[in-house]
Amino acid sequence: MTVISPRGAAVAACLLVAFALQSLAGVQRDAPRAAASIPPALEMLVDTERSFAQLATMVGWKQAFLEYFSDSAIGYDGEQVGLAKEQIRATPDPAPNHQLLWEPRYGDVSRSGELGYLTGPSRNILPSRNNGQPRHGVYASIWKRERDGTFKVVMDVGTSTPRAATFPEHFTRAPSSNRFAGDLDDRTPPLGTADSVLNSDLKTSAARAYTGRLAPGVRFHRQQTMPVVGEAAVQRYLATQPRYDQVDSRYAETAQSGDLGYTWGTWSRPLPPARGRSAGAPPARGAAPAPGSAPRFETGIYTRVWVRERSGQWKVALDVLN
Repeated sequence: MTVISPRGAAVAACLLVAFALQSLAGVQRDAPRAAASIPPALEMLVDTERSFAQLATMVGWKQAFLEYFSDSAIGYDGEQVGLAKEQIRATPDPAPNHQLLWEPRYGDVSRSGELGYLTGPSRNILPSRNNGQPRHGVYASIWKRERDGTFKVVMDVGTSTPRAATFPEHFTRAPSSNRFAGDLDDRTPPLGTADSVLNSDLKTSAARAYTGRLAPGVRFHRQQTMPVVGEAAVQRYLATQPRYDQVDSRYAETAQSGDLGYTWGTWSRPLPPARGRSAGAPPARGAAPAPGSAPRFETGIYTRVWVRERSGQWKVALDVLN
C-alpha cells in the first residue's frame, strides 16, 4: 500500500496532491546535469518526471496525474484514505488556463534501481487569481518501477512556500558516498522499526528525536515555510518545534538493495491555547488563554524518505508534513 498527495493548490480541498506538482515545467529534457555521477536509473527517473511535467502543460495536470500515477497509489482527503486515481477522477477538471509547473532538481534512486525520490520547485498559476501571480511551493514524489520497466508515482506530497524556493540550477543527486552496500541479515534494523522508534521519541522532544538520525543534505518541507536544508539548519529549526502528541507509522517500504526506502503515517501535536474572552469573540491583544478552553491540535500526514548508511543504520533524507 502506498500513499500519495497531488501537487496543486487548486485541488487542495479534495487531495493534498494539489500543492506538490506545480513547478517549473517547459524544461528541456536534455538540460545539463550536475557534475556528480548520476546512475542510469536516476537519469531515467529524472527524464520521466520531466516528461510528466511537460504532459501537464499539454493536456492539463489532471490527465497527466492519471497517466503517471501508479494504480496502487493511495491518496488522502483529510483523514480519508483511498485510491489516488479514484480521488483524482472525482476532482473537477481544471480550467484550461490553470497551469501547474514543476521541475526535478534533487533526489536519488536505490542501488537496485527500482525505487527513488525527486523534489524541486513548483508554481501554480491561474490568470484570474491574484492578477496571475503564481503560488509557489515544493513538491516531493516517490517513484517505483513497474513490471514493464517504467517508473510510476507511488506517493506525491507537497508544501506551499512564501516565495519561490531555490535549488541548484541543474539536477543534483543527493549525497550517496556512505550508502549501504552490504547484505541484509537478522541484525539489520528494518525500516519500519526505525520509523516507529523515531515516532516514539517525537512524543518527548522533536529536536532530540532526530539527533543522530539525519542524512547528509537532509531536507525538511513544511507548509508555508521555506525548505530547511542540511543537518545544522534542521536542528536549529527543530529546536523551535513542539513535541508531538501522537505519531503513528502506517506504512514502510524498502528497495530490494536495502539502501533506500520511505515511510508515511499520521501525526498530531498541540497548538497554543486559543486566546480571547469567550468562544467566537475576537481575541484581546495580550490576553491570557481562556479558562477551561479545550486543547487544540493540528493533525496531518508525514512522509519520510530514508537512506541506509554503511553502518546499517537508517537516516532521514527527506521529511514532509502535510
